[in-house]
Amino acid sequence: MTVTTRIWAHGFGVRLRATGLEAPLPDGIEQALRDGIERGFEGERPTFASDARGYEVHADGLDEAVGLLAIRPNVPIEGAATIEAVAIAPAHRGHAFAMRALLAAERQLAREGVERRFAVVPRTNGRGLYFMLRCGFAPMQHPPAHDLEGCTWFARVVEPLPA
Repeated sequence: MTVTTRIWAHGFGVRLRATGLEAPLPDGIEQALRDGIERGFEGERPTFASDARGYEVHADGLDEAVGLLAIRPNVPIEGAATIEAVAIAPAHRGHAFAMRALLAAERQLAREGVERRFAVVPRTNGRGLYFMLRCGFAPMQHPPAHDLEGCTWFARVVEPLPA
């Protein structure tokens, strides 16, 4: 991965740095993206649309990237953002890096004025589906018609504070 010096988002013990999404990526992150289809999947990893933005996930105290987060701006509607991947290398799992990265990204998106946030998870990825539920996303009853087929769409549930 091409590490830049620009940190896009930080907090919760992680930093997100802009990077390219093209192959090849480090082996652990390549496997993490394949695991996003199905744990232990050995086929080709998913590709990303040309408008997707990639961010390396760096954990405080570690030199190497521990994962990758991919976001598509203005999908499925103008002014929204969709999380397409949160992938943590197998060697770095078990430290809540995915949740931390997701929270840091959402906080930065909110700062940028993105109020509506969505996520997609392949239906074959049971762990990913459960992860999104644990992170406070709710499955959409009527998902948008979009090029992201074979996925469950989630929306961030934001409850208004009582008056």
